[in-house]
Amino acid sequence: MKMIKTIHTFRKIVLVCIVLTLMFIWGNSLLPGDVSSRQSARMEELLEPVLDYIGSGRPQTVLDRLADMLPGRLQPLGHRIAGWLDRNVLSREPSFLVRKAAHLSEFMLLGFLMALLFARSDGSVRVFLPEAGCLAAAMVDEGIQLFSFERTSQLRDVCIDLTGSTAGLIAAAILLTALRFLYWLRGPESGKSS
Repeated sequence: MKMIKTIHTFRKIVLVCIVLTLMFIWGNSLLPGDVSSRQSARMEELLEPVLDYIGSGRPQTVLDRLADMLPGRLQPLGHRIAGWLDRNVLSREPSFLVRKAAHLSEFMLLGFLMALLFARSDGSVRVFLPEAGCLAAAMVDEGIQLFSFERTSQLRDVCIDLTGSTAGLIAAAILLTALRFLYWLRGPESGKSS
């Protein structure tokens, strides 16, 4: 009985965190384009060392070396992926990287929280419900931008949002699996003795 009450309390806390995260995401989408651009510029200043490193070409060298470390048959695929990342991500202007990283990280947090909210009572992760919730949130986010002054809505952003939410879901699954494993190691009788 105490465990069920703890799970309900935990889910209520997670639900509040989800609501706050959605308010943050959608609140940023309501901002006019000039305000959003100023926020991006401030983040660019904060992240200048990282952005300079990305623009230096060194990440491409690292990606090429990683591709060379793959087994022989996978190396061409690794080099194609590294080239795609260089052309479509690493060589983009800093403001693009900052805006897309913001989308990715916001939805990574949302996916993590959604996975915790919809996890089964035994700690296993559901996939469909959290991802469907994140997809709905991403579509609402882009819909808000359609009506925000000097903002645009892009399907690419929905894809980035879903990538972030999937990463968050995977992180939650790893955490919950580790916690289930630790509980299994402790054994059910240790819970009775306390």
